[in-house]
Amino acid sequence: MLYRLDSRATMHMVKTRKDRRDRRSTRGLAPNCIRHGSILSAALLLSWFVEPTRSIWLALDEHFFWATNDTLARGRPWQVLWAVANFRAVDLLAALSMVGLYAHYVLRRGRDQLVRFVAAGLMLTSLLVVAKRFADALSVVHRRSPTLIHTGAHRLSEIVPWISAKDSAVDSFPGDHCMVLLICAGVITFYLPRAWAAGAWVVAVAFTAPRLMSGAHWLSDNLVGSLAIAVFLLTWVLATPLHMVITDAFDRLLRRLGSRFARNPHCDSKDGEKG
Repeated sequence: MLYRLDSRATMHMVKTRKDRRDRRSTRGLAPNCIRHGSILSAALLLSWFVEPTRSIWLALDEHFFWATNDTLARGRPWQVLWAVANFRAVDLLAALSMVGLYAHYVLRRGRDQLVRFVAAGLMLTSLLVVAKRFADALSVVHRRSPTLIHTGAHRLSEIVPWISAKDSAVDSFPGDHCMVLLICAGVITFYLPRAWAAGAWVVAVAFTAPRLMSGAHWLSDNLVGSLAIAVFLLTWVLATPLHMVITDAFDRLLRRLGSRFARNPHCDSKDGEKG
């Protein structure tokens, strides 16, 4: 009996210490992550704007573009494949894939915390809105896509004209499509187990590749512009209490709305009948 009490007390103490560590790690900052993330983002952008690394990026862009663009002359099935992959509606499929991964985990294992997961999803949406602002700020670079610069390039919109494929961009830097996918994959990696995180990164890579193959973006649009913004925002949101603050705010809002509708489920219908 004494052994059981001691064991329970020990287990309780271990659990208490673990909870305290978890609370500290959740509420506190992660200085190393913030420092490394900020340095990486700044280094990526600096390497694209200053020599000698700028010349290296430009040479890599040219080499990668021609290596991929030349493959578009291989045959009709290959051309149709990439034209379909660059069809505008496929962007919706990319979004649905990320939402599907997130919803699959929530409905399978997190139903008891459904409101919390929805609040985290709204936090991600807010993060994407901020990321778009950052991308707009970097668009002052006014960099055109390779298909608009090289007149001899193979263009999917001309090779497969019956498919409205995106193969050009007036402002290609940074790659906003890649940026959104990177941020979604990063947030899913932070909140969900490894299996779902791996699936999110597969989706991110799979739906980023078509823009590079079509020539709508340079390689550095993604490796520099998109990655720099994604790393910076993910670091400052997920490695600080900011993600908890935003998620808590949405959580309270959702619960308040839920309790309000629960108390007055027929409020709207009664108002309609009176009118």
